[in-house]
Amino acid sequence: MTLAAPAGRKQVIRPEGVYPPTADFSQAIRVSGGDLVFVSGIIGMRPDGSMPASTREQVELAFENLATVLDAAGATPSDVVKVNVFVGESFALMRDDVREIRARYFTHDFPVSTLVQVAGFASPEYRFEIEAIAAVAPSSVEPTSVVE
Repeated sequence: MTLAAPAGRKQVIRPEGVYPPTADFSQAIRVSGGDLVFVSGIIGMRPDGSMPASTREQVELAFENLATVLDAAGATPSDVVKVNVFVGESFALMRDDVREIRARYFTHDFPVSTLVQVAGFASPEYRFEIEAIAAVAPSSVEPTSVVE
């Protein structure tokens, strides 16, 4: 088993004897210390509730929304240790767009990832959804939006 250099509170695990990642993801990440931020499924919806027409635009906006939610929680995309991606159409049709957009947000020590093609979403106009778990250093700084 090979361990990547620890990046703060997350350590990428690269096991020997297992196939290498088929894209930009890690097979395992060990998290120590710090806090976890769990992000609900995020879609490509604008603040006014409207949806872009194209799948690419929805993917771009979903990643922007994810970054905004992470920021409000005191995290960044580099803190993400796990993502689940849900697509509503054949991934082959959107693979290049998703990989290009994802690469803007996850640049190294890639999160553990799962990709699932679903039969449908909560609304027929949704085409893409992403949820995440981030590991952040313990901090005395409070997130920007907290409801107790």
